[in-house]
Amino acid sequence: MMARLPWLLRTVWIVCVWVVLDLGMAPDSLAGADAIAKEARETVEAAKEYTAQQKDAFQRKAQEELSAVQRQIETLRGKARNVSASTRAELQKSIDELDKKKEAVKDKLDALRDATDAKWHTIKTTVDTAFDEIKGSYQKALSRLP
Repeated sequence: MMARLPWLLRTVWIVCVWVVLDLGMAPDSLAGADAIAKEARETVEAAKEYTAQQKDAFQRKAQEELSAVQRQIETLRGKARNVSASTRAELQKSIDELDKKKEAVKDKLDALRDATDAKWHTIKTTVDTAFDEIKGSYQKALSRLP
């Protein structure tokens, strides 16, 4: 029995140390891991919210710009009534081109509404480019006016 006592004491000692460490450190480690996981979830949610806010703001701005384009087209139509027939024909081609481009932008904005957060940046770039083209076409149409 005496020969087994040191071995038994060592085993009990190891078990006690393991229990103390397991009870003492594991909750802190788990709490730390839980805190990190919670912070990561909050960061991801904040990023999603920020992206959604950016997307909404862009959509509002683009809708306002689309309305401005519609007003510009209507202004051109009004001016086209007061010019010669040949100028009116050229101007009507420009107006038709602007209408097509405006409708294309409108379709892209509809697609943007349903786009995932990851894909909306691509659509945003496409919409920005389309608006630049519309501005160029509008300036070209204005240059045809006397």
